[in-house]
Amino acid sequence: MSEALSTEQPGVIKYPHLFKPVTIRGNVYKNRMIAAPTMFMHASYFIPKMRENIYRMVEQRAAGGFGCVSTGEMPLNFEEARTLFQKRKIDFTKYSGPDFEIAKEYADRIHAKGAIAYMEFSHEGSQAAEAKEPWGPEDMTRDDGVKVKGMDEEMMAKVCNDFYQISRFAKKCGFDGVMLHGGHGFLLQQYISPWTNHRTDEYGGSMENRARFPKRILEACRHGIGEDGILELRFSAEDGVHGGMKINDTVAFCQEIDGMADILHISNGLKWLGNQTKTFSSFLDPHGLNVEYAAKVKAAVKKSYVATIGGFNGPELAEKVIAEGKADFIEFGRQCFADPAMPNKALQGKEDEIRRCIRCFVCYPGFCEHPTDIPLAQKIGPEKAAKIYSPMSMGQCTVNPESGFDFNPDAFPKPKSVHKVLIIGGGVGGLQAAITARQRGHKVVLVEQQDRLGGTVNFTDVDEDKIDLCNAKNVIIKQAQESGAEIRLNTKANADLIAKEAPDDVIIAVGAHSVVPKIDGIEKATQAIDAYAKIDQIERNVVIVGGGLVGCEVGLHLARHGKAVTIVEMKDMMADETFGYYRNALLNEMDHRGMKQILSAKCLAFTDDGVLIEKDGQKQLVKADSMCFSMGMHSNEDEVTELKAASGEADAWVIGDAKHAGKVYDAVKGGYMTAMKII
Repeated sequence: MSEALSTEQPGVIKYPHLFKPVTIRGNVYKNRMIAAPTMFMHASYFIPKMRENIYRMVEQRAAGGFGCVSTGEMPLNFEEARTLFQKRKIDFTKYSGPDFEIAKEYADRIHAKGAIAYMEFSHEGSQAAEAKEPWGPEDMTRDDGVKVKGMDEEMMAKVCNDFYQISRFAKKCGFDGVMLHGGHGFLLQQYISPWTNHRTDEYGGSMENRARFPKRILEACRHGIGEDGILELRFSAEDGVHGGMKINDTVAFCQEIDGMADILHISNGLKWLGNQTKTFSSFLDPHGLNVEYAAKVKAAVKKSYVATIGGFNGPELAEKVIAEGKADFIEFGRQCFADPAMPNKALQGKEDEIRRCIRCFVCYPGFCEHPTDIPLAQKIGPEKAAKIYSPMSMGQCTVNPESGFDFNPDAFPKPKSVHKVLIIGGGVGGLQAAITARQRGHKVVLVEQQDRLGGTVNFTDVDEDKIDLCNAKNVIIKQAQESGAEIRLNTKANADLIAKEAPDDVIIAVGAHSVVPKIDGIEKATQAIDAYAKIDQIERNVVIVGGGLVGCEVGLHLARHGKAVTIVEMKDMMADETFGYYRNALLNEMDHRGMKQILSAKCLAFTDDGVLIEKDGQKQLVKADSMCFSMGMHSNEDEVTELKAASGEADAWVIGDAKHAGKVYDAVKGGYMTAMKII
């Protein structure tokens, strides 16, 4: 399928285990890196305009050097397995026609770029979102009131036949193997977990019994994919809830099916509690958080290979895990959005050019899990919320501006001429604009008034919770410095400089500033963002006024360094501007670090003894040794106005926080998009 790797390539020397080929049933994996499923395969059927972008997603991963690339989920059937975003039926018994060709294109494109191709499918069992009457191990009523029917022999036979048919369909499409998703609380896991299987017949009780129906499913998949096809089973290590399946259950199950699945892919948790049960790890979780679970499975099985997933964003840890014998393959999920060319960069010895996933959940925001969260539709309105949760909006990435299913860089016209572009501001937005403008052939001069690049994101240099964001910032700086752009530090932009440079385009990326409200004694307090640099001056008992994202994350940093932190917030919810998995992880960690919260409280004054607040109509003093405030950011509008006026005949573009105080995603994407529009 691909040429043999040279032992002289830097990556082979540095990561010998990661780049060691392996053959399974005649199929050669050129390395041990698998691009895990990240987007519903069936979306390419019901959203035709999205189809090409999903093809490009798997194609880029194969071209980027992954040994194997999987499609996203396909529902097993369109009846009791019916799930979210499923709009129309596909006949898996037909091996010709438009529906067959749509699926076949995935395999063809993956193969054309030199990778093994998987088709993933699943049956969500009792949790099938849109089934009129879901099926599961037993009769039950879900929390949402939907009645679930316990499966009898006829129903089991029907499901096994469906697994056979979809596996055979995958084989006919040209896929080398299938990934059966049996984890994250789906049907197979429901049979194995003592939390969801209370049957007293031959399908319940002992592990031998609980594994009986999952074994039948695996046999059906094998029959469909054939003896020369690969069968990978994704399964959770634990349920992650009280009374749920534990790793010992999973190990016992894997021993029961040892050799039936070629690869046992160890994930974790439950789909509908994705952050809480560590199905999706956050920036506060360790990388490779499922490795020890995988190691227990690997030690217990003799015939199956073992893969693990969870927070991997580079080759270093992946090599270590395989070298230590804890797994045979490493699966990369969200990292594939951040940099689909990660394997090739590692192979070429260019690890310092990898844009690594920062686990910010921009690509997949998740849903409410924290008890104080409310549905996003109630925060920002149903139309805006629907756009965020739309399949078209998924797959966006903070560090990779070319990601996202509603975006195709090839749709932009090529530049008609070389422009001289002056970029004012060396934060990540300005830097990305410089990188992209240079890639498109323009001449770029970037000026930064400080003595270093990175802008606001330089706080990550000292925030241990933001190591991955710090790395991403440094990669962007490096790429800008090596792009061929002329970069001038300690240079303040003004009318004279613009006139002297005579640019065709001016990109204004001068950022924002912290809002300093008129509150008595505020000069006694430190702006929250400045607390990183002044941490040695901040005494133990700290009160932060302002419980938005900045206030909460600064509070986490201070708490990590031994400070007793109390946050005062005027609204009735902390971190109101964020939601879903990120917010759940953030607030759980605040509790873990012992941070106190005072909600629905107005700050009246900063005093020598602490912060005077009003809550429930009563005034009270929250004592503090040190005080900080975080009451929002405001774009540097005056500076923007002056620079636009000084731009003269040049086209003036405003990006990032200078346009609207936002997140790193907005700055990076804004810089990229602006540079793409210069033609």
